[in-house]
Amino acid sequence: MTAIRLPRPDPPPPPPTSGPREKALAWLGSLKNIAGCTGAIGGLGLTATGVLGSPEWPFVVAALYAIGALVTPAPRPAPAGAQLRVAELRRVVNAQLRILAEHAPAEITSAAARVVDALREVLDRPHLLRAGSPEAFVVVRTIADYLPTALEVYLGLPARYAETHRLDDGRTPREVVVDQLGLLEKGVRDVTEAAAAGDTAKLLSHGRFLADRFGSTDLDLPNPPV
Repeated sequence: MTAIRLPRPDPPPPPPTSGPREKALAWLGSLKNIAGCTGAIGGLGLTATGVLGSPEWPFVVAALYAIGALVTPAPRPAPAGAQLRVAELRRVVNAQLRILAEHAPAEITSAAARVVDALREVLDRPHLLRAGSPEAFVVVRTIADYLPTALEVYLGLPARYAETHRLDDGRTPREVVVDQLGLLEKGVRDVTEAAAAGDTAKLLSHGRFLADRFGSTDLDLPNPPV
């Protein structure tokens, strides 16, 4: 039996390297530089109105620039590779479902389609997918790992074994993967709702649930007889 490999998103590109010229241009347009310049202009205004004398004004202007630059908080950079490529994620998850429909029973495809619908719902609301956020992590991990790996484990089983073999809990492998897809769908929908409501605590809780439940991406199925 040929192993079926479902598509994954491409790994994020490495962050671009910045040379001295790029760093200088970035500083010129930064809020820190703008705040420093505003303070320096204020110092020049004091000089023009005679408040500051000629010996000390350069030092005061420089000090005001430094104070403005120092007290202005620097923007928090997004983690490397954290920018979401929503169009690519949507394309990949659609391709996963299309390939699955060609190789899996209708029940499995329908359960996976419900997970994909939950993912499409959040991908259609990209304002919820802040770079480096818990909701972005859940969406990317679901598409890149949780969903395709669970399906690949199932598709790698002989069809008769997957349909008829009873595990220790009485379920067949087919029933196990359907249950897992149901949990995955609920997890994605719960994360989406928590993100939309701004409920950070609930969002982190659901994210931890998915990571704990699917982090191993293993159905824990015994090897079928050869």
